[in-house]
Amino acid sequence: MGIRFFRGQKTKFEHEHHQQKEIARIVAKEFPDEPVYLLTNILVANGELDCVILTRNGPLILDLKAFSGTVHGSENGKWQVETKDGVHLLPNLFIQSKIHRQDFIDKMIMVCRAHFPHIGEINLKKIGSWVYFCKESVYPPGQIDFRRVKWFRVVTAESLPEKLRFIDSGYTLRPEDMDVIVADLHLQEYSFSTDKEIKRIDPDKPVGILGTVRRKIVVVAIIIIALALIIPGINLMVTDTATGAVNAGGSLLQTVSKDTLKSTSRPSDSSDALAYLNQFRELNGKKPLYFDGRLYNLSLVRARDMQQYEYLAYVNPKTGTCANTLKTLYGISSDENVVENAYGQWNGYSRGIERQAIDSWVQEPGNKNQLLGNYSAGAVSCSGGYCTFLGLNNDRTGNECQTGPAGMNMTS
Repeated sequence: MGIRFFRGQKTKFEHEHHQQKEIARIVAKEFPDEPVYLLTNILVANGELDCVILTRNGPLILDLKAFSGTVHGSENGKWQVETKDGVHLLPNLFIQSKIHRQDFIDKMIMVCRAHFPHIGEINLKKIGSWVYFCKESVYPPGQIDFRRVKWFRVVTAESLPEKLRFIDSGYTLRPEDMDVIVADLHLQEYSFSTDKEIKRIDPDKPVGILGTVRRKIVVVAIIIIALALIIPGINLMVTDTATGAVNAGGSLLQTVSKDTLKSTSRPSDSSDALAYLNQFRELNGKKPLYFDGRLYNLSLVRARDMQQYEYLAYVNPKTGTCANTLKTLYGISSDENVVENAYGQWNGYSRGIERQAIDSWVQEPGNKNQLLGNYSAGAVSCSGGYCTFLGLNNDRTGNECQTGPAGMNMTS
């Protein structure tokens, strides 16, 4: 399903960024078919939470420490870590984790009371608050009785995967529940690979009886134009009024298309989808792709072609055209190779379909391998219920149509 990244503040330390990247890879491998939200740098009452992992099994807090060595510390007293460079004194990480955990529980209680009271506040006290050290660190046993203190652990990249499997909060978080949590925490979604914000429209945001202000203007304009056509003699009177209404709301055609009749991906939708795909590529050790306007135009044409001719394949069964036979028409040279993935759903274009297509592709081996190819650029576009990903491969040439098992998905 992929990981989505949210933050309260931008990461200020390089070691935190590297450890967050390491954690993201671990989580992606441990939960390949589940939605996971990685929250970073969240301000709470008594400081800042470095990292919170949201899975269907509930939240987990991680306090990131840039040390590698033997860690000593208990519930009381100071902590220290013995490294190759000597001994480093630390504050009491047990108490610090306990405070951060309570701060986060306080926030979660407010969210649960407002949105999903069925979870119960007693279950929120099962939230773990662990300390995450660099690889090869060791926390000798016997310092804390973990059978009694079940919410606290000292972990590394080596031990985190196994311990993640046994998280049991007593409830299940759905993706819509996770959306509510990040919204109530006022966190900003961002691309981990580019560090840029991902801005999305909230489909549930109240906009009034007729929708947005621009949409209301469009409705008024349509009514006026309809009256002009129906009632003779008032055409001249209503023309100026209708023109003013259209101008105030922007072009009637553009406004209706933008707000009510959107059926294809815009460049911004494609760019956002590519940022989402780049997170998956980076977690799998692949370089991110840059957005290519030529590929966007070609991918949109391919999606529209599948919609028009009602097929789901690399080659149009009636015209014989494909991405590579059309590429030169959109500025892509003949010595650049285009690789394609295809996806479709019967209920037409819907908001977020680009991300939905990617989530579907990564679950099918053939499509997943193609998403992880050695490309220099990419684009994702949808038209109606049909979507296509195009990757630009500069290492291969040719204008042949793609062959082999498609591994494509069509959902209802």
